[in-house]
Amino acid sequence: MMLLLLRRGQHSLQQRAFTSLRSAQVTLRPTRCWSAISLSSAQHVDTAASSRHSNILQNRRFGLSRHPDPLSPLVDLNTVKPEDDDVDDAAIDPLSGDDDKTKVLTADELEYASLKEATRKWVDANRDDDDDGGLDFNDFFSSKKSAPEDDNDAPLAFLSKRKRMSSPAEREYREKQAAVQKELDSRTGRLWEERWVITDEEWMSTDTWEDIEEWSLKMVTRKSLESVRVWDDGVPTLEQLSTLPLPPSLQPHPGHGTPALHAAARKKHLSKRLRTAIQLAIADDLKRILALSSWEEKQEGVDALFEVIEERVREKEPILAKLPDFSERVVDGLEQVLRMVRGRVRVAKKGSVVSAADASGSTDGNENGTSLETGEMTPENIEYAIDVMEVNKEAPVPIFMDLLQLAQQPPSTSAADDDSSDNELQTKKSISEFFLRSNEAGVPNLVYPLNVHHNEGTGRMVEEWELAANKETKRIMMRDGMKEIARRVVEAANCCGGEVEDRKKSAVRVFVTGKRGVGKTATLAGLVASARVSGHIVVYLPDGDRLRKHGFYIEPCPHRKGLYNLPEIAKEFCEQLLTSHGNDLCEMSVTKEDIKEFLSEEQINRLFSRAKDDSDGQEASGTSSDELSLDKILNVGMGSTSLSSGCYGAVISALMNQKKKPFTVVMDEFNCYYDHGHYFHMDYDENVRKAIPINKITIFKPFIDAMGLYPAVAGNEITKDDSLGEFSPMMNWGSIIVGMSESRAVRQSFTKALTESALAQSQHEVNPVHVVDLQRFSDVEVQHILYNFEITGIGRLRFDRGYTTLNPEEVEYLRMVSGGLGQPLLDACMLP
Repeated sequence: MMLLLLRRGQHSLQQRAFTSLRSAQVTLRPTRCWSAISLSSAQHVDTAASSRHSNILQNRRFGLSRHPDPLSPLVDLNTVKPEDDDVDDAAIDPLSGDDDKTKVLTADELEYASLKEATRKWVDANRDDDDDGGLDFNDFFSSKKSAPEDDNDAPLAFLSKRKRMSSPAEREYREKQAAVQKELDSRTGRLWEERWVITDEEWMSTDTWEDIEEWSLKMVTRKSLESVRVWDDGVPTLEQLSTLPLPPSLQPHPGHGTPALHAAARKKHLSKRLRTAIQLAIADDLKRILALSSWEEKQEGVDALFEVIEERVREKEPILAKLPDFSERVVDGLEQVLRMVRGRVRVAKKGSVVSAADASGSTDGNENGTSLETGEMTPENIEYAIDVMEVNKEAPVPIFMDLLQLAQQPPSTSAADDDSSDNELQTKKSISEFFLRSNEAGVPNLVYPLNVHHNEGTGRMVEEWELAANKETKRIMMRDGMKEIARRVVEAANCCGGEVEDRKKSAVRVFVTGKRGVGKTATLAGLVASARVSGHIVVYLPDGDRLRKHGFYIEPCPHRKGLYNLPEIAKEFCEQLLTSHGNDLCEMSVTKEDIKEFLSEEQINRLFSRAKDDSDGQEASGTSSDELSLDKILNVGMGSTSLSSGCYGAVISALMNQKKKPFTVVMDEFNCYYDHGHYFHMDYDENVRKAIPINKITIFKPFIDAMGLYPAVAGNEITKDDSLGEFSPMMNWGSIIVGMSESRAVRQSFTKALTESALAQSQHEVNPVHVVDLQRFSDVEVQHILYNFEITGIGRLRFDRGYTTLNPEEVEYLRMVSGGLGQPLLDACMLP
């Protein structure tokens, strides 16, 4: 009982002292820190559970905390680690200052000692030098500090040390962190060191924009100038484009949804690689075998090849040698190579025999092929027969078309005229002067109406031209996808073979797809330029996303029930077609009977009246009482809101039904027309909830019907049952080429359904849709794109003087970060 009273009295004394300190607004920073130290020192004290609980309650009541005050001096709190099993239950007495003497402290002693020591340190810190015992409680914010003269006399003197000694574990951790940071600093991904900070010299530099050296072709490396090939005449015709030797693109990636195509392409690549190694391994043996005279000796030589071919190919292709069926692959590959060599030998011997017969005047031949055995093999024929994998043949490289170089071509001489075909000469003479110029933004008119959008532009091709320092060239790289489209147009439409009979003139539909950034916009623009050089009348709609929702207003067609007009867009189309092909349209005309389908009688009279006023009554200009030339109709349509839609429809109908000149339609962002509609009218839906289908708008209807792909209801996904297929009303002579867009806000399900419907129609025997899937850039294409960037002065390649293009590691890095796509590659070249 007496002990309990003493403890209560002691607690009461502590409570009164603590209350007086708090009334004076004293901050017990050392107390909190010492409390944490005391608790950490005594956490191995073997006491009862009740004592621990009482200690926690008392700590809370006295404002003590287990956590050190962040504003208190830093000290080492890890005096005793809980994980040490060999530590005795006795704790070191922090008040005695003697490390050898141990004592078991109770919770009351720890709290009393912490409170007493904290009070003493606060009094010492606020005592004046001339005052021995006075304590000014009103000046507790005083900056006066007093420290014990002797550290040994102050048991808590180590609390005043601001710097804490690092433990071995902390030092080891910091060393590891420093090593990791050093290793990260050494990483750049480009195999050289980069400066991560701006030096003082750069900060203090006074250079301005005017001090930067002007770009010129002298900064371009000789390697880039010699590697990049540009078409001699600037832009090739479709026929020339269809026969260009161009390198293949990358094969489809398995992660793009076509793993079967990737597997087939990979298998084909491995087979070609194996046959190439076989040819290199047996080249000398084949020369020796072909030089033998008897058939038995040749057969023995071939048998000897089968015995040694596996080891030779294993040395040349150690990776392929690890395939489980390597032996069977080598034997099959050798048989294929020998068959191809035999075929070439027959062709070479037949050519030599024919030449000898022509020289001697003899026409005798052996139908059974014995003449092949008697022919002689020259060294050139032997090299040709052996090189079945075309190892010695120069690998094809990309070729660029230059839209501005077409205007810089000098007039052809008579000698050049004799060497050129009549079709090429007629094409060169038919090029309008308008196509030889450029607009205010620097975009060549050969791809008119493609222009720089005031907000975002069309694709990245125009942006590349804007960022280039060399303004004297506008280039587009011709790829295998562009070549495939040109081949389809030339073969199916027969539009580039000079004089063509009417029965051989036809039309073709091409559907262009591909991942975002592979160059669909550049491909379509290149085809537009090539088609116009070839003499085609081209309607080019590069911005389908704008046309499908920014038509200003829509109104019902008064003459064609169930259809709707976009008058402002129709005026724009009339102006574009008249500006680009006015010289060609003046030679074509339509009658009043042809126009009645698109305009009423009153509108036709107004059309002829305005056309007559514009031509001042001269019939030679294309105006008569019953006929009007197409250019006059477009001229009236571009100035009249009420007549624009009918005039444009009449001209497009006339172009699709004529066979004087091939008519080509190129539409970019074609999938935007199949998204949710943006044109509404009460005449179509009384509640104005359903959008008007795209094939019910007069200016789009001819092109959508010609392509034969549209859903029954606007905003619904298209299916193969909704399309017209082989019965779609195509133009009589020409082509329609449409391209998808992956950069516009169109739901993927619409694009996917449209592509699947086009693939379904590609199986039709009559009038199929030819689907061309553009792939990523190959390694050689990426290399030549970088060469072209350096020549035209784009991004950081403008002043690096070949440091990027001549560095294989940097070229591989740019190819890797871009993924073989044009847009990311341009972005990567813009960063320093």
